[in-house]
This record gives sequence, C-alpha cells and structure tokens, in this order.
Amino acid sequence: MCRFSIFLLALLFSLPAAAQALEDCPRYVPATLETWIASPDLKLAAYGYTCRMINIDTTLSQAMREGVQASDSATWLETYRRTLERVREASAINRRWAGPEATRNLAVLTRLEVKYRRLAEP
Repeated sequence: MCRFSIFLLALLFSLPAAAQALEDCPRYVPATLETWIASPDLKLAAYGYTCRMINIDTTLSQAMREGVQASDSATWLETYRRTLERVREASAINRRWAGPEATRNLAVLTRLEVKYRRLAEP
C-alpha cells in the first residue's frame, strides 16, 4: 500500500499545472510526455502531444542551425515526413478535445504543419 501511495504522489507531481504553458514543454522528458499522450484524459493527451511536437521541432531546428542535416538529405526528408505525420496526429487530438487551450495548441501545431509540409517536399 505504501508503494502505491508513493506512486500516486509521484504521478500527481508529474502532472502539468491546470493552466499549462507551452513555454514549459522543454522541462518535460519524453517519458513524461508519452505517459500524458497515453492518458484517457483528452486535455492531458492534447497537451502531451503538443509539447512533444514543440520539443521535436526544437531539436530538429537546432540540427538545421548546426548544419547536421546537410550530409544525408534522404534521411532528413524522411524525418520531416514523419514529423509532419506526428504534427497532424497531435492536431487531430487537439480537435477532438476542443477545450479552451486547444485553440492555442492548434495555432502552434498549424505553424509546425506548414513548416514541415514545406520541408518534406522533395
């Protein structure tokens, strides 16, 4: 029983605040985001999906700035295509949720979709 209580306490502290700020996304490790994405709570899943895409975009943008992608264009093209698919998946979850923060999330995801649609073109 004690272990279960510790687990619940840890889970409680790993949940985002009621009014999630997208600026906080880099604070969350991928495992935390994947847990939120798997949640039956659409609001939590939508936030997890949106944060995951923001974090992926940050990583890919840094690689672009550093010129890492220049050496293997086919691999990077496939990476951009997969990222575009994930952005669309995140947008679909946010549309299903349709809560007040979903509009904010969708604005960010729309910007990312436009960016990765352009990058995924051969």
